[in-house]
Amino acid sequence: MSNNVKFLFGSEEGEKEEYIEKEKTRLEKQYPDLEVKTVFAFDYDTPQLQDALFSPSLFSSFTLVILKHYEEVKKDSQINRIILRFISEDNPPAFLIVLSSGTSYSLPQALSKALSKNDMIMFWEMFENKKQDWIRNFFRKEGYSIDNEAVRYILDMIENNTQEMKNTCSQLALFFSLNSKRGQITLDDISSYVSHTKEEDGFSLFSCIAKADLSKSLSCLRKILVSDTRAAMTLVPVMLRQFRLLESFIKLRENEGEDAAFANASAMSTGSAEIRGIKSSKDKQTFRNAAANYTYCDVKNIILYLDEMDTMVKTAASDDVGLTLELMLFTIIVNKGKVTDIRLQSELFDNPLSYRKRY
Repeated sequence: MSNNVKFLFGSEEGEKEEYIEKEKTRLEKQYPDLEVKTVFAFDYDTPQLQDALFSPSLFSSFTLVILKHYEEVKKDSQINRIILRFISEDNPPAFLIVLSSGTSYSLPQALSKALSKNDMIMFWEMFENKKQDWIRNFFRKEGYSIDNEAVRYILDMIENNTQEMKNTCSQLALFFSLNSKRGQITLDDISSYVSHTKEEDGFSLFSCIAKADLSKSLSCLRKILVSDTRAAMTLVPVMLRQFRLLESFIKLRENEGEDAAFANASAMSTGSAEIRGIKSSKDKQTFRNAAANYTYCDVKNIILYLDEMDTMVKTAASDDVGLTLELMLFTIIVNKGKVTDIRLQSELFDNPLSYRKRY
């Protein structure tokens, strides 16, 4: 029976990549002509996977096969039958690494029995304080210190894994180096980076929503999705964070005045870290705009709605994610969080071009 299979579970993509690199290095010592092939489970060609695992390569003596997005595979899929056959092979010409954001509990029973505990590795998401320490240590090695608000802003910009943190922090360090930045990195420095790179994100989308401008919000959303389709998964958490901060700001401004509201407004962010205060002049104006266009009652309705939308976006078919988010913007800006009636939903999904022309 083959020992040439590893299932890597969990959301910590950075540590998975490190594991793959170590395995690749190990295999290259044994097979200097090692070939690496990547197959995507959600858009796979069964013969391609089968050939990669069982057919000797014309150009190398051994193949490292990486199967990504296994969480998309149904239990009765042909992919599982191919993997089971591969596990039963003696001395196959390949090593298989399967990547999944799910858990080992999602495996078919036959696969669970065929694999040993050592063949199934869980990579848990890093704790919030560990992620903050990781970012601080990264910039310390680059010759910078970084304040707490800047660290939290970075964490809100990215997905919850070290691969995204490494990519984002590397881009930031390069930007600061090219702009001769020295000393401590602040929240304003990160905001400057965002404005200079001219990339739309969840925070710029919230600025459009704050103005209750549906047309600009839809345009911003489309730019985000065109530049990075994965960004769709991060938009609702950012909206929730911003509207919770807005809820706190409106209540504090009414009771204690605007200055106190800017200083003490708070919200729970990614990983249950508390965000406190609205500091930059740009952000202050954004929250003034939002408070002018959404009442405290509106904001509470929107927060309840966004809680439901987070699951809807994550479970939507890939072709429907964009339309789901467009409907979300309409519900927030036009309906103030009250769920859109079924007629508009039908129009949006059945005839999206007609809907979009109006905005």
